[in-house]
Amino acid sequence: MLTSFFEDVYSAVQSLSLDACLCICWGAFAFIFLLTLVLSLTVEGVRRADKRPYLCIVNLFAAATFAFAVSRQSLSFSVLLSAVFWCVAYLSYGLVVLLSKRKPRLKEGTVLQPEPPADIFTPSVRPARSNVRTEHAISVTEKLLQADLSKGDRQEAERIKSTLAFLKAKPDLTPADNDLLNEKFNTLLKLMAKYD
Repeated sequence: MLTSFFEDVYSAVQSLSLDACLCICWGAFAFIFLLTLVLSLTVEGVRRADKRPYLCIVNLFAAATFAFAVSRQSLSFSVLLSAVFWCVAYLSYGLVVLLSKRKPRLKEGTVLQPEPPADIFTPSVRPARSNVRTEHAISVTEKLLQADLSKGDRQEAERIKSTLAFLKAKPDLTPADNDLLNEKFNTLLKLMAKYD
């Protein structure tokens, strides 16, 4: 049953002349080209969409042109005809892409909003250097060490002080160093709350 369907299609195509087959093939391609062109000019989603599927259609119709021509003419004529179609179709692809890149025209009464400057999210005032935060944490640690601490808390405060001294020696702190500084400062605040 399936083979008979393909045999019927093949006999129907064979009964047509080359001119009729090419008119049907190229007419279908012209319809797809015009549809793609109009949609690219009018619909924003189609304008922004990738146009590579159109290239697949170009190759498909070039192959169909070759198949129709080779079944009725010589191989050299078929190759020449499909190559000419392929070149014209690729020029149509270029036209579709070129017209898709154009900015849409604005309707009357539409006001363009100015784009914000690129540096809008960068602060105009630079934050304090990390050494200021480190020095403050060290001074808090020294005040804490002057208090009457338990043995475990004193050891914890001494470890925090040595870590902070190490961080203070660095000229610039990395994000990981800043996280460590924040962690140590939070531990200091908990210890201070315990003894105040």
